[in-house]
Amino acid sequence: MAVSGLVGLGLGYLMLLVVNFGIELMWETIPSNWESTPVFYVYGVLVGAAVLVYVIRRYVGDDGHSPLAGIKITALTPREYVGAILAILASLFGGAVLGPEVALVATGSVVGGLAVRWLKASDTKSAERIVKMGALGAILALFAGPLLSGSLDLGKASASVDFNAIGWAVLVAVIAAVAATIARLIGFLVARLSGAGPNLRVLVGAALIIGTVALLLEYGTGQQVIYVVTSGEQLITELPQITSVATVVAIIIFKTIAYAVSLGSGFRGGPFFPGMFVGAASGLLISLILPEGPTVTSAMAVGVVAAVIATAPMKWWVVIAIGVGVGFAMGGWTLIPAAVVGAVVARLIPRWGDRLKGPETLSEANVSA
Repeated sequence: MAVSGLVGLGLGYLMLLVVNFGIELMWETIPSNWESTPVFYVYGVLVGAAVLVYVIRRYVGDDGHSPLAGIKITALTPREYVGAILAILASLFGGAVLGPEVALVATGSVVGGLAVRWLKASDTKSAERIVKMGALGAILALFAGPLLSGSLDLGKASASVDFNAIGWAVLVAVIAAVAATIARLIGFLVARLSGAGPNLRVLVGAALIIGTVALLLEYGTGQQVIYVVTSGEQLITELPQITSVATVVAIIIFKTIAYAVSLGSGFRGGPFFPGMFVGAASGLLISLILPEGPTVTSAMAVGVVAAVIATAPMKWWVVIAIGVGVGFAMGGWTLIPAAVVGAVVARLIPRWGDRLKGPETLSEANVSA
């Protein structure tokens, strides 16, 4: 378990660097050569990614799982891993609104599977623990990345607990959780159209929708398309620079649409980080609309927590732990009470979309493993 966890941590962090580099190259470095991102580039990259994902899943291997199923930890052979990781990288580099978490978990899972073989662990329970430890190591790398880069740190909220923020946390949590829940509901409906295997028409259609709403945002508000495409967690600390309520509303609506079709159309990736971005934007919106309400930092932290909780079924101890961890990471110990309140409120909101599980998402999400 120790060998599997440590190797999973190292390789998981390397995979996170690869994912971040590819996304930055495709959606920041190359588009910076133009004053505004060309229509042909946005549609070309997204449709190209959709076709590539279809080809990979159809002809290389389809051993990954739908983002709607959350994070599932299963042992992968190197051959299975190739098909799964290629589909994930094609989706993420191509602009699908999904996160890097599944790429890391898949990497940790294949490390665990190899460790089981090399160490000749014949006991089933021992083998499962080794695989889970490899995945856990990779998940730790997932959280280590944002913490080391500071992409979630909004600065210290205040020197003491802001009890006013705790009261507003309920409103922020409801908005963020409902936005994430609606995205999942639409995602399940799209998954029904897609069917059990890769569907080229649905993938291309989703790519066109993502590209359209991304371009509407850029040409309508002046904000870059990257605020819609990709998972967006690297931009959370930049959101407070936007002070226009209309722009923030547009970002929430367009990002949620792109997130929803990405979840159910057949792209591969994680569901959590895009939800975090939508939640952060929801918190920012409340702080802008209500100047006497919560601070930007506390509202965004609560929104992030609420969106994560609304994305997958979680046990209560996991809910509290996420509230504490995210609150501290985004602003220090004074944000923890508001973040925990937001987490609890989000946990109480019904998950409507779970009743519409399609062919690809029949198995329950496994986030507590």
